[in-house]
Amino acid sequence: MTPAQLLRKKIEGCELTHPMFMEHLTALKGRVDDALAGFAPKVVRVPGPSRAGKSSLIARLSRDYPANRIDGRRHVPVLVVPVPPSATAKLLPKSVLGALGIRVPRSMTAGTMDDLMAEQLRLAGTRVVIFDEISHLVDEGSRVPPRAASDWLKTLSDKLGMTLILFGIPRLERLFSANEQLRSRASPARYFLPYDATDSDQMNAYLGCVAYYGRLCAAAGYPINAPDRVLTQQCYLLTGGLIGVLADFMRELAIVMKNEAPRAITYADCQRASESVNHAGSPHRLAFQDAGMDGAGVEPAALKQAYVHVLTSNSASVPIRKKSGDKQ
Repeated sequence: MTPAQLLRKKIEGCELTHPMFMEHLTALKGRVDDALAGFAPKVVRVPGPSRAGKSSLIARLSRDYPANRIDGRRHVPVLVVPVPPSATAKLLPKSVLGALGIRVPRSMTAGTMDDLMAEQLRLAGTRVVIFDEISHLVDEGSRVPPRAASDWLKTLSDKLGMTLILFGIPRLERLFSANEQLRSRASPARYFLPYDATDSDQMNAYLGCVAYYGRLCAAAGYPINAPDRVLTQQCYLLTGGLIGVLADFMRELAIVMKNEAPRAITYADCQRASESVNHAGSPHRLAFQDAGMDGAGVEPAALKQAYVHVLTSNSASVPIRKKSGDKQ
């Protein structure tokens, strides 16, 4: 492998435990630990835009609570269930059984499948079910009415005494607005949002993420030839604060350099890399389109616009933040 390809491997393989990621991870692990200790079940939801980092959270939870064998039987304390697009009432229990490694005959009725699912979850000792992309249940044109889907989730939690952790884009809130009983069993939504450029603490955290990747590049012999402020602002225009998109950009930088001997990464290299990344920020101000890295900087309104565009394009509301000096 070339040095740049080794850099790409490091970027693709790293888990960036940035502050927002750790905040959600700590809270969710607390819920999982409670469930495993036998405390009352809870329904937890984590809505967030695509590329915010939800998949990384699920992967970390799955890794920290792995399946094992007890007396020769497979034990799955925390089960991750991917919800397929256009899920139906029959596909929901089938998806749970599939995640347990159990194949279901096509002729099996929905009721029989529900009973089999309940039995297999008990046998596996499952206490927490994590549903990935649960928002598929309320996609446009979904064959499952939101009320029916939310009733199924409520019954699963009640009947089996299980904690449910639901991940998806913000549209998943329709499941809770359609069912007051599910809503009353749930804790408030834990929104996994991009970093907000208007919040100084969050912008400093985002800068730390950019700096982390910058250190990876420099250690591999490819330092990024840009002031931290300029690089961070341009990355923010591209990503709108989404760390997943930032990781995509850094990977593309390594791809741009794949046939280059170790040298400084230039502004032109950044421009080339950005062309291969889906621009998440506002289309009215594209990243890395200025004359160079030593410009006057990006105006705060443009950074805010990038953040707002990410939220609105993912059907999420823009948080209202208190201004300094506001009374509590």
